[in-house]
Amino acid sequence: MYVGIDVGGTAIKAGVVDEKGNIISRGSVDSRPDSGAETVRLMYVAMTHALDRGMISRGDITAVGIGSTGLCDNRRGTVIYSPNIAYDNTPVREYFMERIDARIDVGNDANCAAVGEYFASGESRGSFVFVTLGTGVGGGIIIDNKLLRGVNGGAGELGHTTLFPGGRRCGCGREGCWEAYASVTGLIRDAEERGGWFAARQKIDGRTPFEGAAAGIPEAVEVRDNWIRNVAIGVNNLVNIFQPDRLVIGGAISREGDTLISPIREFVSKNAYTRGVSGIRQTEISAARLGNDAGIVGAAFLHKIQ
Repeated sequence: MYVGIDVGGTAIKAGVVDEKGNIISRGSVDSRPDSGAETVRLMYVAMTHALDRGMISRGDITAVGIGSTGLCDNRRGTVIYSPNIAYDNTPVREYFMERIDARIDVGNDANCAAVGEYFASGESRGSFVFVTLGTGVGGGIIIDNKLLRGVNGGAGELGHTTLFPGGRRCGCGREGCWEAYASVTGLIRDAEERGGWFAARQKIDGRTPFEGAAAGIPEAVEVRDNWIRNVAIGVNNLVNIFQPDRLVIGGAISREGDTLISPIREFVSKNAYTRGVSGIRQTEISAARLGNDAGIVGAAFLHKIQ
């Protein structure tokens, strides 16, 4: 059995995962730590809760994976930096190896989610791109069972490709990033700036434009469709760059299902470099399967990927 740990901004979640990717026991702790060392301690506490609740011995665990925001160096087993947690080359692997006899892997949280979805498909081969749409736009790239980590552990920051040069300022400080337009944050901003029907809403979240569009509200249809097009442009770029066997879209917004996925597929079919070429395989585009569990399962399975 394995343990996956998903480090979020307000909570750290852990799960004991079996060989098939089933989470058989869970634990979590609230987390607003002011240091990397305290964050690592809370990771271990969350893991302990999961083991204790499942009445599972540490000796039954052969691998532990940790997924955290920011830059992670799995070669050294450290988290180098995160914009939300005060890491500074925090030695995660060293801390855990002093307390449990298991393999310890460290990875970026979006990369971990990619690994989880990669194995959840039951077809762990070929090339795979995962895009997660949430507060930002993240993801992961897997080619021939190898997770693309990059020279500094920062590969897979898909949201920081440029969509509109000189456009909206992104949270990273640059202008025109795909994330500024294709994230749920960007969708909410679109709705707020559109006004009209949206101005009368007490609260606007990622579902509001979809719900309004389903009810036939013209402003909602406009905002939803324009946002989906912005998502599709970035997806099409990824398809042209990597020509992956599969591209999976995750994040809570992916629960919109075909309302989101079908227009993206249609856009890519008309704009991909390989459009119109008969007799060749095209990228399969689908919604994520694991939902909020992708980070835990993917972290637990980090040891399975090179």
